[in-house]
Amino acid sequence: MSKTGMNHTLWSRISAIAIIAAGILPINNVSASAENNDVSAETGTTYTTFPVSCGAFSNGNSLFVPFDDPVDKLFTNTSTEVSNQMGIRVIFPPAVRPGVVFTYTIDFDDIIFNRKVFSDGGNALVGAGDTEGATRIKLDIDIPIGTNFVSAAVVPPTEESSQHLPEDIVRIDDNGNESATGNHLRMTLNNATEQRTTDGVVTNDGPNASGDSGGGWNTQNSRTMVIPSVSVTAIAPDTVNSTIEPTLRRDDAANEYNNASNFFTFLTSNKTDFVGPHSGFHSVRCSPRDTSDSEVNSGSQPLATIKVADSPIYGLDGRVIDIVDNGTVSGTPVQMWDYTGAENQQWTLENTGQIVNPHTEKCLNAAEVRVDGPVATDSDRLPNGTPVQITDCTGTATGTAQQWQIADEVTGGKPEGGAIINAASGRCLDVTDGESADGGRLQLWDCTGGFNQQWNFPPISSEAPPSPTRNTFDPLQGQ
Repeated sequence: MSKTGMNHTLWSRISAIAIIAAGILPINNVSASAENNDVSAETGTTYTTFPVSCGAFSNGNSLFVPFDDPVDKLFTNTSTEVSNQMGIRVIFPPAVRPGVVFTYTIDFDDIIFNRKVFSDGGNALVGAGDTEGATRIKLDIDIPIGTNFVSAAVVPPTEESSQHLPEDIVRIDDNGNESATGNHLRMTLNNATEQRTTDGVVTNDGPNASGDSGGGWNTQNSRTMVIPSVSVTAIAPDTVNSTIEPTLRRDDAANEYNNASNFFTFLTSNKTDFVGPHSGFHSVRCSPRDTSDSEVNSGSQPLATIKVADSPIYGLDGRVIDIVDNGTVSGTPVQMWDYTGAENQQWTLENTGQIVNPHTEKCLNAAEVRVDGPVATDSDRLPNGTPVQITDCTGTATGTAQQWQIADEVTGGKPEGGAIINAASGRCLDVTDGESADGGRLQLWDCTGGFNQQWNFPPISSEAPPSPTRNTFDPLQGQ
């Protein structure tokens, strides 16, 4: 069913001079432009919360008491007040056309660290081991499979912060190294990451790693971690009805418990007394799972789904031809509606002159009017006001009510569009009464050249930034 409450976007106007020259009075309507409408007018939002399980390891010398255990109450989500829970909101277009540039944003809830996680008052001076903040923070997401990556940026928080916040989104490979062909994006500052040495074996996830010094993105001795948003711009796949799925980093290593490739890692900075346990820095690695020995949870699944939709036919005020209530039976009328990318708004132009909805496999058709008498012309059967609907496609459209003549301007990429003419009657596809609102029904009417008879069926965009690289790696299936 078509959705209401969508944003109304105004489209390019034909100049008043051209209108007057054509003998048409200027009216307060706009043309059939598909310009800047390759993504749905509607904005989708998802909010996902999920537990993370974090493994911690103390990076002290022999004087320090070793720590190598899960930490289940390391931090609290400041929005939900739930321990070790991440909250992620994705703002995205629910549908995009094949091959077009689109942008989505990922927002993260802030967290606050539990001060006493690493403290041991019975064996150390008061306050020894207290968590004072975090440093060398990194947070990784994946480039959606099948897209061409264009760019990504950190979206700073609206309120000023004294913390050293990330400034970069770095494209990285599976080892955390900057790479123009990497499958992951890292929010970081100088790509500074944590490191640990266990039984003489060093593990890390990047070239600028340390286990015993601060640096990079850090909270500046604040137990509250401000996590900025990430804005990602990419080019949609060319495959109609495919999906684009933003995710956290989720390759095999990233989905292991307590791995340097986990999507969220950092060092905690802890109060030091030089003799007490758990002082100094702790390497922390978090993955989306309920417990340390459980499988990954919903945090490793798609955070949103963006559909790659076939092209709509744009008309008055940038709205598109839409099958009422997503109907599938013959006789269902069509109307104008804001673009959502849904199946009831997708059309193909056949070389037979038919306009077909791939989902229903039905044709756009003028509902013939029964005329009594031995002789009835096509004009009689298809008068002004004939409603337009979908119906079963005939084997041949020649001379029928479902054959249309498409003006070159309709497919030529011109913002103002052109006429779609019913071949049997010679009348134009027309928005009834020029109604500029969702729900305006379509009909046949004598061609006037008015705004309510201008249509635009744009070709698939071939524009792209120089030398984009398509991400074809599926972390769940392998290279």
